[in-house]
Order: sequence, then C-alpha cells, then structure tokens
Amino acid sequence: MKRFKVLRTNWMMRNALVVLILALAASCSSVDVKPLPTPTSVAPAKPDLSSPIIIPFFTTESDPQQLAVLQSLINEYQNLNPGIEVDITLASPASRGTRLLTALASGANLGIFEIEPALMSEWADAGYLLPLDDVVTNIGATDFVEGSLFRQNGSVYAVPYAVSVYGLWVRKDLFEQAGLPLPTTYNEVLNAAKVLTKGETYGIALPAGQNIATVNFFSTFLWQNNGDYFTCDGNVAFGEPQALTAIQRWQALTKYAPPGFATWGYPEQIDAFVNGRVAMTMYAGRLGVQIEDTHPDLANNVTVIFPPWGDQKVTLGVWSRFAIASGTKNKNEAKAFLQWLVSGDRLLRYDSVLPGHMIPPLKSVREESLNNPSAYAQKHADWIRSFYDWSAFINHPAMNMGSVNGNQFHRSDIVPPWAWEVFGTPGIVDTMLQDVAIGRDPEQAWHEAVNEMQQTVTTWKSMHPQWKSPGCN
Repeated sequence: MKRFKVLRTNWMMRNALVVLILALAASCSSVDVKPLPTPTSVAPAKPDLSSPIIIPFFTTESDPQQLAVLQSLINEYQNLNPGIEVDITLASPASRGTRLLTALASGANLGIFEIEPALMSEWADAGYLLPLDDVVTNIGATDFVEGSLFRQNGSVYAVPYAVSVYGLWVRKDLFEQAGLPLPTTYNEVLNAAKVLTKGETYGIALPAGQNIATVNFFSTFLWQNNGDYFTCDGNVAFGEPQALTAIQRWQALTKYAPPGFATWGYPEQIDAFVNGRVAMTMYAGRLGVQIEDTHPDLANNVTVIFPPWGDQKVTLGVWSRFAIASGTKNKNEAKAFLQWLVSGDRLLRYDSVLPGHMIPPLKSVREESLNNPSAYAQKHADWIRSFYDWSAFINHPAMNMGSVNGNQFHRSDIVPPWAWEVFGTPGIVDTMLQDVAIGRDPEQAWHEAVNEMQQTVTTWKSMHPQWKSPGCN
C-alpha cells in the first residue's frame, strides 16, 4: 500500500509538472504560442544569409562512425541550403528523457530530437510534439513499413529512421566443445546455461537492474509464453498465469548469470559477452559490429539465433524515431531537414553505418541496404539477413498493447498511454524483476506488480475519462 501512495504522489507531481510546462510555454513569445501551421510544403523559406537559421538536433547516437556520417550529411544539407545551420547536441540514453523534459519546461528551442518510446503518447497528448503528417506525405506514407510511424489522435508525431531487432547471441564454439546443439527450445537454453556455467564463465547474461534493458528482455519471455501486459482495449492482462510462467522461466535462467547482474543494463551484459564471460546474451545487430571491431578473433565463434523462450514467434523490436518540439522556433526549416534526412540515399547512408542493427523503415531503402558493400556486411550477411527476416515478428512493451491475445501474436499498434509509469526507470516491471533477481518469491513479487499495474491504469483512466482505446485489430 505504501508503494501505491508513492505511485499516486508521482502521478500528482507529474501532472503538476505538466501544468508548469504548459504555463511556461504560454509565457513564451507570441511566435511560440501561435497555432501550429499546416503547410502544404515543408521547403524552408529563403533565409537571411546575414543571420543563419539554427535547427537544434538532439541525439543519443554517439557511435563515432554514426556521428561522422551524420555530420557529413548535415554539411551536405547546409551546402545545399546556405543560411541554415544544424546544431548537434549529444546526450546519453539514460538522461535523454530528463534532459528533454527540462528543455521543454524551460521553453528552450529544442528542435529535432530522438524520443523515448514510453514518453511519446504522454508528450503528444500534452501538446509538446509537432504534427509531421506533411513530412510523411511528402516522403510517401505507403513507403513506410507497417507499424513504424507513431500516430495518435489521427496525426503522426514521430517518424522512424531505423528499427533494431533482438536475437540471442551464442558462443557456438562453447556449445560444440560441450557437445550441445544450438538451442531451439527454452529447455535447451536452460540446460545449456547450466552446463556452460563453469569457473569464470557463465551461461547467460540477463540484465536485472532498474532500467529499460531489463523490461525489454523480459518482455520477450512474456510474449513468447502467451502473455502480455495489457489487452488492446486497455485492461491489465499481466495477472494471467502466463505472466507468472514467464517470470519463473526468466528467474530459472538468472541462476546462471554472472554475479552483480541484478544491477546490470545494456552495457554490462554486452561487455560480459564480448569479453568471454558468458555463453549467451540477447541483443540487436550492434553487438555483432562491436565484436568484429574489438574482438575479431571471437567473431568466427559466434552466431545469432531467434530467442527460444516459448511457443510464440515474437521478439523485441525497438524503433528509433525523431520528433520535433511544438515550440521549435523554425518549424518549417526543421521539418524540411528532417524530411531530407530520413528519406532516399541519406537514410541509406545513415543506417548503413551499423548493418543489421539499423534496419531502414522505408521499403524503398530496405532491399538496397542489404547490398551493403562493407567488409562486415559481406562477412556476416547471414547475421544481417536474420535480423531483417525477424523484423516481421517484432513487438515493444511501450508501443504495442495487446499484441498477444488468445495464444496468438498479431502485433497491435495501440500505445498504452500510461507506459511511463509501468515501463519507466524505475517502473513497475523492472522493480519486480530486480526483486526476484535478489531472492524475492516470484509469485509474491508478481502479485504486487499486478496490483500496482491495475492501480496505475485505474488512476490514469480516472484522470483521463475521455480516453477510449481505438480497439482491437
């Protein structure tokens, strides 16, 4: 009950903050509070060359090669459009949400930014995001892969530049030495994790810290075992017995994870695999690129397979999307640059930096991206092709509500509007899993999480009585 009181307090603080932000937005200059324009074209107006137009660009993609390509593309755009400058700001994924909210609250000219999946619905509803329907129309709405655009209340508020698909990376040499086949079922994974845990080597890396990595990885256990967090009409589904089965299967594997995993996120579990401490870990295509770059001798002993946690063929897919703040000073110029960046050969060049990890959202670009001439893409074409093939089976906890229903997976594009309270950091799911990882009874922790989830949804609905789910597909 104490945790519920804290949760309700968080809701009150969050809504007070929303009021504060809206008040601050209203106190900005008249330019910022005019109704949002709906131009027929997003081509920027001819600028006054004596006073360059600045387009802020906020990114967490800090890979040196990605930044080099991004800067090259920006230079190219600026040469084509004299008088316009794109100003890059870097931030870590962990601090992205807080920094963006602070910028919005202060009335900063935020510009273009990568948006956290769990915050998209809330920020669109609050009016923080600029509608991008004209950008999508100009690129070609039918060219976008199904489910890649973020829509709410009939408008597009975030456009994608890539999707990352998650597989299970395995040390095939360790499997061969132990006389084990590559796993195709959960029981085979569990047995392999047990057999391969020897000395300083552990069977599997499963992050259990209070972070999105923990939520994301566990979600694949939940979906594959015929469970989900919510139904597509917005009711809590996590109380069904399938969810407890998923938790118990996840917990059984944690027995073969390295010490300290209860505080791990993405970086620690990646390092554990790259440095040979674990035989298996789940991640997207970037891990293969990192292995080839830093431990090329290991690359020949590694492969990636579809995660086999249960009956349903479904895995995690994380869409990376750009949004534009509604208070951005130069809206049309920002939209024009964004449209240019996420289409055509510019999108291809940007996504080709990390083959297999950044899969383009445009059908017209996808096939060409598979013909990447880089040495890595030629050597590991099988890895890359697997991620592309698996993209048909992706789901995300904060983006796809009610995708598993009646023991069937059909991806829903309904976003749970209370996503941040459930999947944020810390949230209900990662807190539950960390508790289980450090020894709490799984069933007890699950019951408490179900109650908190129900209270969260009930509280949110009471504060938004007008909300209705668009309904099941």
